[in-house]
Amino acid sequence: MNRFTARVTDLPNSGIGYMMRYASKYPDAVSLGQGTPLFPTPQFIYEAVMAEAKRNPLVGMYSDTKAEIEDNLKARIAKQMTEDYGFTPEPERLGITVGGVGALFAAIMSLVEKGDEVVYFDPSYALHISQIHLAEASPVFVPYDEASGWSVSIEKLRKAMTKRTKMIILTNPNNPTGTVLSESEVRELVSIVLEYDVMLLLDEAYYFLTYGKKLFSPMRIPEIRNNVILCRSFSKEFAMTGWRVGYAYAAPEFTQKIQSVQIYFSVCPPTPSIVAATAALSDPRGKETTEWLKQKFTESKVAICERLDRLPKLFSYHPPDGAYYIFAKYLGFDLPAMDFTKLLVDEAKVVTIPGSGMGPSGAGHIRMSFAADQSLIHEAFDHLDAFAKKRNLL
Repeated sequence: MNRFTARVTDLPNSGIGYMMRYASKYPDAVSLGQGTPLFPTPQFIYEAVMAEAKRNPLVGMYSDTKAEIEDNLKARIAKQMTEDYGFTPEPERLGITVGGVGALFAAIMSLVEKGDEVVYFDPSYALHISQIHLAEASPVFVPYDEASGWSVSIEKLRKAMTKRTKMIILTNPNNPTGTVLSESEVRELVSIVLEYDVMLLLDEAYYFLTYGKKLFSPMRIPEIRNNVILCRSFSKEFAMTGWRVGYAYAAPEFTQKIQSVQIYFSVCPPTPSIVAATAALSDPRGKETTEWLKQKFTESKVAICERLDRLPKLFSYHPPDGAYYIFAKYLGFDLPAMDFTKLLVDEAKVVTIPGSGMGPSGAGHIRMSFAADQSLIHEAFDHLDAFAKKRNLL
């Protein structure tokens, strides 16, 4: 007897968790895999949580036990959005969620169902594909153009739109390609959203991190704000991946549904994490942390590009405009991406992520994260240099 639902049968596999587990048998493996800042959460955030826990017994309870805990964070988010997007959101348009992923999944579950189509720029964040699958909808892949540096094609987007299109998902800056849309591309995208009256699910977890290319968010266009669900996280810009707290912005009726869905799979975000996020946004050391992380990521981007340039027989790549990933095509191996990443772990002791889980265009590619000190980048590429030399690809 088949005990499982269609939702979880043949669930798309991002490969991230698998590769991290696969590499765990090698204690000396160097990880360019999981997309997490390899820096500790700032100490002042821990101190703020401890101080609040000593003062306020509600820190150990559900976050909705007393509204002021979530309201304090919403006020700080509103200030951040004013700085980032040029307008101040009403509190009823904000919802605190279990990480940015919780916001994304609750939004998809609220708005997408069997028979619907969801546009997915290919390649993008692998979990979006799995979330679409769980909602029993169909992803429609709109490929980025690798030849022109993983640029977006608005013409291909328009051709992908049908009467069944319910949602477009945009991760900007993109994970894994580092694509950052130009203002003209964003305005064309917005015009399509409004023309077809669909929802734009906007994942801006890496909003803070671009390299010489200014990010123009769809949130800067007032006309789109009733057709957009913005999802953001504290994980990347404050090194808080384990705290699992993020937020969604949407029209009030959508925010209510997102919060309702969240109740049924997690009740609410962790209250200590809400306190931590409030500290990150309210303490001046929060911005200092983000600026410090940007500097470290920029240094590591320079380092990884320099090292990749020395391996032209093994990899080809385009430098990213944002986020902290390189999406490299591997050369000289007729292997599926999963098999190639396993080979790198076994022979080079370097962890990367197969691109095939991130959309059809990811076949033949791997994702490398450089969200670490550049010393780790050099250590990993010393291993890769030895691997390439052994294979006569140096």
